[in-house]
Amino acid sequence: MLAKILTFKVNKGGIGKTFLTVQTGSGLATAGKKTLIITSDSQNNVLNYTFPFEEKPVFKKGLKHFVKTGDGDLIRLRENLYYIPLEDNKFSSGFIKELPEFIKKISSDYDFILIDSIPTMKLDSIFVKCSDKVIIPYFCDPVTLEGVLNVIDEVGANKIHAIVPNLYRNTETQKKFYNNLKTILKDTRILFPEPIKESSAVESLLAKGKTIWESEQKDIRDVQDIFIDIIGTI
Repeated sequence: MLAKILTFKVNKGGIGKTFLTVQTGSGLATAGKKTLIITSDSQNNVLNYTFPFEEKPVFKKGLKHFVKTGDGDLIRLRENLYYIPLEDNKFSSGFIKELPEFIKKISSDYDFILIDSIPTMKLDSIFVKCSDKVIIPYFCDPVTLEGVLNVIDEVGANKIHAIVPNLYRNTETQKKFYNNLKTILKDTRILFPEPIKESSAVESLLAKGKTIWESEQKDIRDVQDIFIDIIGTI
């Protein structure tokens, strides 16, 4: 049985692609699903969200080496949760051509493969093409709304699993753009969960390299419930 592949994508930075990827992956892993995260971002922020700064693993051979040779550094983030880092953002035509076959090959080793994607043109389009579904983080403002609608138009509504409002504050502007998108999505099958509120508790966890599944705080449990909805419908 091949892994289900999900790409986390939006054409704007700072909205929470890596946060959503890591928390979804950690939730799946906690549920006993063997999960792999890969990325098109050579900053490898996945490691910042899963290890304290002073304990971040060092690697030499990442995704590019895996695609070329079939071997490299596979980092264990948590039980059932693994990560292939990326060496740099210089992608040869050979890497671009061989990437889909590599993803297909490793699909038999995992239940889920999650892709933390940045808009790197050809690479991003390959990740989306290889994916079963796309999950989009959403910041409730006009710029991000336009970006989300562009992604829906680009990949097709049927391929979007969820659009997840993140870093939400209960302001008039954010309420307006939350409701605007809710109205747009009402006749689709796209999941549009309750927004993930901006939270000092979440910020503190991330600074420690912890996931939301490693806390019992009430504020964090509210965030867990949102991800349980997302994971339960995958």
